[in-house]
Amino acid sequence: MFTSIYNKFRRITTNQVYFPEIDGIRFLAIMLVILFHTHGYFMGKSTMHFADAHNSYRLLNTFLINGDRGVELFFVLSGFILCLPFAHHYINSGKKVLLKKYYLRRVTRLEPPYLIAMTAIFLMQLAMHLKPVSVLLPHWLASLAYSHDLIYHQTPMLTVVAWSLEIEIQFYLLAPLLFRLLTLHKTTRRVILIAATIAIIIAQAFYTPPFLSIYGFAQYFFIGILLADLYVSDAAATVLNKKWIAPAALLCLAIIIFLPIKDETLPSGTLLLVRLAFPFLLCVFYYTIFKNEKLKKIFSYKFIPIIGGMCYSIYLLHYTIISMLGRFTMRLHITNYYLPNLFAQIILLCIPVLLISSAFYLAVEQPFMSKKWVDKLMKKEKKS
Repeated sequence: MFTSIYNKFRRITTNQVYFPEIDGIRFLAIMLVILFHTHGYFMGKSTMHFADAHNSYRLLNTFLINGDRGVELFFVLSGFILCLPFAHHYINSGKKVLLKKYYLRRVTRLEPPYLIAMTAIFLMQLAMHLKPVSVLLPHWLASLAYSHDLIYHQTPMLTVVAWSLEIEIQFYLLAPLLFRLLTLHKTTRRVILIAATIAIIIAQAFYTPPFLSIYGFAQYFFIGILLADLYVSDAAATVLNKKWIAPAALLCLAIIIFLPIKDETLPSGTLLLVRLAFPFLLCVFYYTIFKNEKLKKIFSYKFIPIIGGMCYSIYLLHYTIISMLGRFTMRLHITNYYLPNLFAQIILLCIPVLLISSAFYLAVEQPFMSKKWVDKLMKKEKKS
């Protein structure tokens, strides 16, 4: 039974090669983001007065607050996955990547689910009279053009999560040019990628533009490219199957989650060092998963890659579901204590998020994963 469910939900890939551990990483990233938004909604909207102070659970709260760095995990993964076929071509003389097919794949794979989700959210907000059409319409159009932040200098009105998708699009446009670095000598290209990562983080410390763009997150895409280089080159692969690697990688994950990369109370020099270390820790963590057999099994275990494979649908919808249903679940009063109420809200909101997103994934996203509909589209264009 599990096998049939697994096959039904399994992500359809372009080249028919499937790596479940990649969806396992997606599972980690999307769950961090869901927990971050659920906790944020609970803390912002709950009117309950607890018998205990929520500050008493400092470790748990830090974990939940830092869940937003699941977005950075996605950025690194995007850099890696998009770069992989280019890396195979440039480094191992593999099949050449045609730019027309590259861009067509991005548009036909990602645009339809995004358009449908954003339009559904737009119509839902109109039906609920949250804001007049004169307000919502221009914001909807700006989001459809992936330029809301550039135009309004604020996170998208329809759903705040769309800001990261705008940055992804900026990377998709620049990516083939950046991937040309892989034509250089091994040492040269890696030095450039490491230097570029360090340079952009230092630049961010001195200047922050009034809107979000790839400038603020470029280091994660650079690391993704570096990761693809290391992966294809199979660098240090034998070392990474040592027994101590798996626990060391899990310790690395804990550091990644709890590293204070947004703690402005730290001395500026310390904060800069922390931010410099963060993307390289992500690189080490990802690479060990790709090359260590035990970690592959952990991140490929049963339902983990299934949920991870639906991450795009979940990401598009989860914030809207939380905010829509949360207005009802927040009325529930389990006890007078913080922790039981928090866990109750997480369960009550996460289950609908997964169920509704699963339906959207099967009905909307998964069909557009297949190249068949793109091939049919191309044939129609040729005939016309």
